[in-house]
Amino acid sequence: MARYSATQQSLIALGILLLLLLMFTGRLGFMVPLLGAVLAALFSILARVMPLVIPLVLQYLPHWQRYQQQRTRYQDLGGSPGSSQSGNTSTVQSAYLRMQLHHDTGELSGEILQGPQQGRQLRDLDLASLANLYQTYTQKDPESARLLAAYIERVHGDRWREAEQEQGHRSGPAGKSGLDQAEALEILGLEPGATRKDIIAAHRRLMQKVHPDRGGSDYLAAKINQAKDLLLGD
Repeated sequence: MARYSATQQSLIALGILLLLLLMFTGRLGFMVPLLGAVLAALFSILARVMPLVIPLVLQYLPHWQRYQQQRTRYQDLGGSPGSSQSGNTSTVQSAYLRMQLHHDTGELSGEILQGPQQGRQLRDLDLASLANLYQTYTQKDPESARLLAAYIERVHGDRWREAEQEQGHRSGPAGKSGLDQAEALEILGLEPGATRKDIIAAHRRLMQKVHPDRGGSDYLAAKINQAKDLLLGD
């Protein structure tokens, strides 16, 4: 009884007392047919309802299982569904933009650091606004232009490529491609002291998400390759 609450224990004791009272007063025999009728009615209702309920349960059970698995995974990471973990992102920064690739979802997000639309998230801008920013960056900072082009290609795809071909805008002149070690680690989402095995695993994981053959970006793929080569000394 220790596992039951005080209220539950009281209800159980009351039920036992009522059962004993019915036995001693000879009324238990009267209750048996009544209980049988109630149980028969319940079974009849269940027999009608279960054929409707079981298909619904089978239909939604996989969704529930996936939700539980997601919830468990996020709890193991120390967060909750919908929260982003800093250890599961890769960051690339230019003069005008800070871009993050979220490893778990493959989502690419970006923040405007200065200039037009400063402080805004790229996801809040429509294609026309992004195209205007791109034109500005091609004149002021080719690195930011290539980074923004990678985002637009990933999010807007064919619409952006068609508009770019019509206007004759490409990525602009090549900028510096050199990286330092801190930038390379940030791109791969690694901490200082990462081993060769860590670097190769991070590179492989990210390339699976951003490789051009998988609908990703040439620019981001090149950045990830540069980061790996620098850290491995290739």
